[in-house]
Amino acid sequence: MNSEERPDPDALLRAISEDEQKETRAKLRVFLGMSAGVGKTYSMLRAARESMNEGIDVIIGVVETHGRKETEALLQGLPVIPKKKSVYRGTTVEEMDLDAILARKPKLVVVDELPHSNIPGSRHEKRFQDVIEILDSGIDVITAMNVQHLESRKDAVESITGIPIRETVPDSILERASQVELVDISPSQLLKRLKEGKVYLGDKAEHAAKNFFKADKLTALREIALRMTAERVDHDLQKMSGVRNESPWQTNERLLVAVSHSPYSEKLIRATRRLAYNLEAPWIAIHVDTGMTLNTHDQVQLTKNLNLARQLNAEVIATTETDVPRALQRVCRQKNVTQVVVGRPTRHWFRDVLEGGSLLDRLVRESIEVDVHVIRLDGISTYKPSIRQALSLYKTQIGPIKYWFTFVFLAAATGAGMGLETIVGYRTVGFLYLICVLIVGMFGSLGAVLFAASLSALVWNFFFIPPKYTFSIHQPDDVILCIAYFVVAIITGLLTNRIRMHEQLMREREERTNVLYEILKDIASSQEKSEFLQKALSRVGAILGADCGVILKSPNGSLEFSEARVYSIRTNEKDQAVALWSFQNRKPAGWSTDTLSESRALYIPLKGAVESVGVFVFQPLKKSRRLNLEQETLLYSITGQLGISLERHFVSKRLAEAQRLKDSEQLHQTLLNSISHEMRTPLTAILGTASALEDENVCKDPNAVKTLAVGLSDAGDRLNRVIENLLDMSRLSSGALSLNWEWHDFNDLVGVVIQKSEKFLQRHKLKVNLSDEVKLLKMDFRLIEHAISNLILNSTMYAAPNTEIKISSERQGDRFIVKIEDQGPGIPEEAVPNIFDKFYRVPGTQPGGTGLGLSIVKSIIELHKGKISYENANPGARFVITLPLLAHPPLPEVVE
Repeated sequence: MNSEERPDPDALLRAISEDEQKETRAKLRVFLGMSAGVGKTYSMLRAARESMNEGIDVIIGVVETHGRKETEALLQGLPVIPKKKSVYRGTTVEEMDLDAILARKPKLVVVDELPHSNIPGSRHEKRFQDVIEILDSGIDVITAMNVQHLESRKDAVESITGIPIRETVPDSILERASQVELVDISPSQLLKRLKEGKVYLGDKAEHAAKNFFKADKLTALREIALRMTAERVDHDLQKMSGVRNESPWQTNERLLVAVSHSPYSEKLIRATRRLAYNLEAPWIAIHVDTGMTLNTHDQVQLTKNLNLARQLNAEVIATTETDVPRALQRVCRQKNVTQVVVGRPTRHWFRDVLEGGSLLDRLVRESIEVDVHVIRLDGISTYKPSIRQALSLYKTQIGPIKYWFTFVFLAAATGAGMGLETIVGYRTVGFLYLICVLIVGMFGSLGAVLFAASLSALVWNFFFIPPKYTFSIHQPDDVILCIAYFVVAIITGLLTNRIRMHEQLMREREERTNVLYEILKDIASSQEKSEFLQKALSRVGAILGADCGVILKSPNGSLEFSEARVYSIRTNEKDQAVALWSFQNRKPAGWSTDTLSESRALYIPLKGAVESVGVFVFQPLKKSRRLNLEQETLLYSITGQLGISLERHFVSKRLAEAQRLKDSEQLHQTLLNSISHEMRTPLTAILGTASALEDENVCKDPNAVKTLAVGLSDAGDRLNRVIENLLDMSRLSSGALSLNWEWHDFNDLVGVVIQKSEKFLQRHKLKVNLSDEVKLLKMDFRLIEHAISNLILNSTMYAAPNTEIKISSERQGDRFIVKIEDQGPGIPEEAVPNIFDKFYRVPGTQPGGTGLGLSIVKSIIELHKGKISYENANPGARFVITLPLLAHPPLPEVVE
């Protein structure tokens, strides 16, 4: 099998990947119709019944029968999820119960009226968003919609019907669908159904007959539905075209025109556009880069030709291939092209013999599966390129220097041949020259190869073929030998040169692909835009020979030139004006464009999916050198990726900020609720005590006064703990709290904690087992004291009276372990992962507390580079604190 006949490996990989994704993800099946009444719901329910008969778990999420008996009959026997009732503006509204469907998790769910808008306050604004969530959860969906609700067809339908379309569905829904089925009937049949009351009932049917349901409007809508379905099928066929190796299937006309740097390409482009318009067919403009080095004039003309094709709505393709007919045939197979448009070629006998004919000859001879149109080009017989243009084919990137090297190389070969002639003979010297031509073909240009072949033939004749030092040849066999040498030298030299050019093209393509891959990898692996921007700018500048930069937009939506200099080259006022124009108009401007072309740099807008996020600055090191097509394609591909990545970065920042504000608002609300409850209790006790103390009889009773004083003290302590916890959490959350690192004896700290908690520990048995192995810990004494106090207070609150509370410590390697254990009820396993969250309280616990104590302990321990964990002690709860051990300074010696 020839390489041209093999399936495209990239297309094969894409097809395999898409097939795997289709197998793993949920499937969406859409029934599409031109209008209401064509039978979408009926067909959808029939498909649901067929699936249920096959043993598939099917449920009805929502179906609107509109009183049609045939549809209601199909609905009988199918399991239905009851609709969720909601009150909106005093009216009870029934909607699809999305949560019930997700909880039920069937294999297939039927959802009617995809464009439907949910009532305000629902989880999603549109029903198609509910469908997306259902699909994401792994449930297949069957749904239905009319073509007028498709976003891309909205304007066309409104102009036809004169009726505004308020509910639309994005085209991406149909792109995600694994199957789109057209439910079609003729307009006359639909009007008959309307009269029979099978579409709408009562006044609604009469109103529809006077407005929307007209034969001409329905015919136009039917055409839109048919065309859209055909486009969908054609799109699926195009995705499979790279996998096949057969001839293009004549399912739809598609035209292709080859575009070069010739000024006559403009006429070919316009002629192809007219043919495509008459056939109502898509068309492609292709440029094949054969490795030829174009001068500035030709590069400008090529860019102009391709821009003209883009303006005329062509699909522009740039490919690299040394053989133009072979490239056209390959693209024809990949794109299902049925007609090729070419110009009438000029005759070049040498080229035609060497390459097997002109482009037209080879297309007609080899491309039997496509039709070839030949366009007459006026004035082509009188057109003669200038000497400079004619010689540009034979120039190299470093000028005539290689011709000089070729001459010196042949001179050296001549000297070597003179020394070898007496040994091997003059005919063998010809093979030496042939080897020289092959070497020139490996390193030189096409012109250098022709120069080497011609000069070597003359030198061999003059210096070696008898009679020497003349250009005449007496022997007939020497004449044939000389001519054969000349032909073989040119052919082998050209073939060697073509192989070298092909290798060079592949190497350049590999370099460009590698740069794009590295940039994408940098983007994927970077957390901040500054990381991947600097890498991308340096890579683009290195491969394209330019200074590059990026000017990003500010939060207010305009370009920020002052802050953007971190990512950009310095710009003056004129440069900033060009960049601003490019950003506002979303078009390239500056160097090498038709807009503000005198600028020293090229400015390309960085466009995301929704908005422009900045401008890419490309300032070439050599302003006289223009980018070729491959370089332009690479540059615009990179800027496109940067635009999408930057937009995603900005969107993620906005989402993070929105989430932060949401969390802050939620925290604020929770804090208010907690404070209002937790502070009300001690304040009520304080106010009650104050009122009691105003009673003279109470004041006269010492026992009553003492009881009130104890209650007042307890209420004050409780209020003080609440305020301290709130202040500590505020400081910890804001990051304003700094540690006062000092060396302290942990045993002394526990003694202070026990002394301060003596009132709470009176009803419990305290057991302390502290290690003397660790003398000093580097810590913030007040914060660690607060953390240990919170844990002990937590144990006294939930452990029953007269139970034991244990405090122990030990050393484990370079870690210091502290355990606080009680004999209380412990914490349920399902609540353990959340006990260190802010404001979290274990369900069923006694009232009191803000749910901040354990969260504060966790924050304090983590500030000290440690960690805290919870274990069930069976019975009871055990909190384990792990702190790092650092080398402490030497302790002073104890003098006895």
